[in-house]
Amino acid sequence: MAALSTSDAERLLRFVAEAESIGGDQPFTGDVLVELGRVIEADWVSYTEVDHLGRRLLAYVPRPGDEDDEGTEIDDEMWELMGEHPVCRHWRRTGRFVALRLSDVVTRRELHQNRFYDVALRPWGVEHELKVRLASPSWHAKTFMFGRKLGRDFSKRDRLVLDLLTPHFARLWEAARTRRLLAAALAELERAPETDTTGVVLLGPSGGMEFESRPAHRLLRTYFAAVGGARLPAAVVEWLKSGSRDPLYRRQGAQSLAVERSGDTLLLRETQQTALTAREREVLAWVARGKTNAQIAELLWLAPSTVRKHLENVYEKLGVTTRTAAAARFLGVIDADGSGENPADREGPSRSLPETSKT
Repeated sequence: MAALSTSDAERLLRFVAEAESIGGDQPFTGDVLVELGRVIEADWVSYTEVDHLGRRLLAYVPRPGDEDDEGTEIDDEMWELMGEHPVCRHWRRTGRFVALRLSDVVTRRELHQNRFYDVALRPWGVEHELKVRLASPSWHAKTFMFGRKLGRDFSKRDRLVLDLLTPHFARLWEAARTRRLLAAALAELERAPETDTTGVVLLGPSGGMEFESRPAHRLLRTYFAAVGGARLPAAVVEWLKSGSRDPLYRRQGAQSLAVERSGDTLLLRETQQTALTAREREVLAWVARGKTNAQIAELLWLAPSTVRKHLENVYEKLGVTTRTAAAARFLGVIDADGSGENPADREGPSRSLPETSKT
C-alpha cells in the first residue's frame, strides 16, 4: 500500500491552505489547478461539472495554458460516449467515486479498443488518465481529470494524494456555494426599500453589526436611541447578553417592533398595532379617568365580567399588563393624534364620556 512521504504530506498541507485562502464564488479556479498540478504532475489538469440529465456543461476550468477550443462544447456524440469512459463506467458499476487511473480498470489493449478513447483521448495523445469524482447526485458529476501523453503512468502515490484531497475539495465546493448564496441574499437585502417592515442584521464576532439592511437601519433608529457606526443600541446589547430566547419588543405609537435572534442574525419585524374596538376604547377612556371596573360597568350598563374581558383584550393588543400602563398608552395615542381630543369623543354621542351615570 502506497504511503506519503514527509515532503508529500507537507506539500498537501500547503496546497489545502493555499486553496482555502483563494476563496471566492468559484471553488476551483485556474490558480487552484496550477497549484494542484505541482502536487500531481500532468500534461493536462481540469475540473468539470456536468448535468447528465439536462446534457449541460455546468463548469469547465482548465489549468491556464491547457485550454483547448473544444473545452466548452460537448456535442451529441460526446454525450453518448461519456458512458463508455472506462473509469466512469467502473464508478457507475461500483458506486464508489474513488480516484482511479485508466490502468486500474482496463488494459492498454482494452483502452485502445474503447470508442471514448478513439474520439476523446487519442486525438490529444492522452494515454494515461487519473480521475476523481466528488460525492454528488448521480446526474451532477463534479470531476477532476489529470492527463499524460506517452510515457510513465500515474503512480499509486498520485492516486493516494488525490483520494486524500477529495474531502477538502468537497469542503471548498460547499464553502464557495455558501458564499454565492450569501452574496445573492445580501444583494437582495441591499435592494430592499427602506420602508420595508422586515429588516436583517448580521452580527460580527465582537457583537457589533457587520451588515444591516436598509429597513433594519431605519427600524433600529426609529425604535431605539441613535447610535453611531456599527454599534447596536444599548437595549439590544443588553437583551443579547441576557441570552433570552424571547423576542425583544418595542413600541412606537401604533406600530410595534419585534427583534428575534437566530445564530448570528437578527430579524426585525415591524407590525401595526391591532386597533381597539369602539367599546374597548370607551372602557379604556373611563379607566384613564380613574374609574373601577364596577363603576365602568354601571356607567356603560355592562356586567363587571364583560368590562374585565374588554380590558384583557386591551392589554393583549397594547402589549401591557396593568391598568396604569394601558391608560398611559391610551393617553399617548391621544397626544399622537395632535388634536388634544379624546378619541372616544369622536365615536358619536353613545360613546361619549359623561360626567354622570347614564341612569
